[in-house]
Amino acid sequence: MSVRVEKVSMGEGKTTQLVRLENASLTVELVAYGAHLYRVLAKDRQGIAENVVLNVTPISALATDLQYFGATVGPVAGRIKQAQIGDLSLEVNDNTNSLHSGSQGWSFQEWDLDWQESDDEITVTFSYIDHKSGFPGPIDAQVIYHLIDNQLSITFTGESPVATFFNPTNHGYFNLSGELKTDIRQQILEISADHILDTDAELIPTGLFLPVAETPYDFTTAKPVENALNALPSGLDTAFVFDDHAGDHHVTLYDKASGRRLDVTSEARSVIIYSVSAWDRDTQVNDHPMAKELGLAIEFQELQDLPHHPEWGSIALLPDEKVSKTIHYRFGVS
Repeated sequence: MSVRVEKVSMGEGKTTQLVRLENASLTVELVAYGAHLYRVLAKDRQGIAENVVLNVTPISALATDLQYFGATVGPVAGRIKQAQIGDLSLEVNDNTNSLHSGSQGWSFQEWDLDWQESDDEITVTFSYIDHKSGFPGPIDAQVIYHLIDNQLSITFTGESPVATFFNPTNHGYFNLSGELKTDIRQQILEISADHILDTDAELIPTGLFLPVAETPYDFTTAKPVENALNALPSGLDTAFVFDDHAGDHHVTLYDKASGRRLDVTSEARSVIIYSVSAWDRDTQVNDHPMAKELGLAIEFQELQDLPHHPEWGSIALLPDEKVSKTIHYRFGVS
């Protein structure tokens, strides 16, 4: 087990911290700017460790990355219709809506760093007090990365002296081929969700849940990602909704060639799966030009635009009440 921290340039005289965690199973790199999940080196069936996460290169490009590669998104992930919650006006940055808490959200802030290590686990804590996102606050937030064996867990915590909102996620993009050998079309996907969230042309929820049975969105049994992509011209940018009574909210991604498998679990009500099928930006990832369908974003979160649909629950963060949410990523081979 080891932790290594180094200062890296963000350009214009600014720096951030790159944190490298390593144990016998995984190597994980984190960046304090945006509390990013930057790289994960996972072993294939031959024992060869390669990066399976898309990361913007160079690191300084994180400051202008609008695809949120590996970013902590908060305090509220997803879209808010008309950038309005009651009397609260938010930044408009996606058509007429607010997306991922805008340009001053958690993805674009420098976080304080602390860590602890023992013989069998590493805990890295990023801390930030949010005065900038436009949500009521301040929001005292932490993003806690916990590495033990072949599992990386991310816990988000929030606390505020005033009533506000809290629905963060990690926006990691995965490609289990290792070092982007292939796109994600042939990788095998399974999602334990029987419905998707119906949305309009701006990806704002209509209020309906649609069954996935007999549609391209049916991943209740494992199948190649391209099964959906061949039938959906715009690809996947879709919230899969878990049953309220389902015991296991999980997504599994598997790459036959390498044998790598990723199991992602959370108690969150939904997971957004994004296939990047309409890529049109000039961005470098993993020191290569980004192209469509090079990675699959897996974003566990509560349902987007939820304040406008109270029948679905709540993302309220009540005064002086600490809330935490966790996502688990288990890497293996089969």
